[in-house]
Amino acid sequence: MDDAERDLLLAQVREVYGRACYTHKTHEKQADISSALYRQQRQIRVWLTAASSGVFLASLFGVVLDAQWAALATSFVAVLLSASTLAGKDFKHGEETQQHRDTAAALWSIRESYLSLIVDLTGGAIDLGAARETRDRLQESAADILREAPRTTPKAYRLAQQGLQLNEDLTFTEQEIDYLLPAKLRTAKAGGAHVADR
Repeated sequence: MDDAERDLLLAQVREVYGRACYTHKTHEKQADISSALYRQQRQIRVWLTAASSGVFLASLFGVVLDAQWAALATSFVAVLLSASTLAGKDFKHGEETQQHRDTAAALWSIRESYLSLIVDLTGGAIDLGAARETRDRLQESAADILREAPRTTPKAYRLAQQGLQLNEDLTFTEQEIDYLLPAKLRTAKAGGAHVADR
């Protein structure tokens, strides 16, 4: 009965680990999306400010436009700049970026703890009672994080899915791991030789 219970618990923890991987990666991708929108928003504001100033200066000197057209062009650019500023107050991409990064960082710890629990369960290093307590604590911690987390978009989920399934964002080859480790901790499994120090 103990092995059957361990197998059930391991299956559940593996499932939750997979969800944690996706949730973590989705928040990372959403942070990237929000960051790009924030940069774009700032660039639009800079360009509109420059255009407004340029049209105003050109109208002062009568270089490009006559007074009537210059006033109209300056007003139009000023309206666009005002609209951009108001949109910046409604769409707080900079704050959103940081919230998603904070959520992803907190979920990273949860994800790694689930991975450690899988290793302990698989290796028999933890008894079932302690494993259940760890699982329950991790579930409570994840619920607390997600309760405060900002919403993500389908686009962020698709990017996370692509990253995890196609780009293997959370997996490493033996050579990659060896390269990241100090020389004394490297294995000789990959091709029979250690990865050279760079």
